Amino acid sequence: MMSGMAWDIIGMIAVGIGMAAVVYAASHTLRKAGIWLPRWIMPAGIGLAMLGFTVWNEYSWYSRVTDQLPASVEVIETGTGGKAWRPWAFVVPMVTRFAAIDRAGMVDDGQGVRRGQILFVERWQPTRYVTLDIDCDGARLRAVADQRASDWRPGAGDPAFAAICGKEG
Repeated sequence: MMSGMAWDIIGMIAVGIGMAAVVYAASHTLRKAGIWLPRWIMPAGIGLAMLGFTVWNEYSWYSRVTDQLPASVEVIETGTGGKAWRPWAFVVPMVTRFAAIDRAGMVDDGQGVRRGQILFVERWQPTRYVTLDIDCDGARLRAVADQRASDWRPGAGDPAFAAICGKEG
């Protein structure tokens, strides 16, 4: 199975080939009319199309992914970042990762503690899950790993706690 990055590269190459076909057809048509395009038009057009597709693909990733989530999934935090190979992200930041919680998957233990999974989604990375116990009355939460619960910690300032309990802690 191919990764998301491989599909992005295939898409970029397909856009380049498509632009080459468009420029070739336009050049051929204009030549019949007696207009000769400079030789640099073909590589410049292909390069601009590939760069334009890449920028669009990067900036639209977050909305395309979140539009596919079920209505019960709520994004609780986003992260932005730039890399050397996408310098435009330093100028206009884009969402490259987010955390979400599925409210439909929340389970209440009957004593006020809710258990649910937090999804950590990052561009070109596999989605990771963390199970949390959230005690709204006690204003605390804890991560659950391998059916063992770690120590409780304060919920104040935690986006998952705020999303589930409707308060900052």
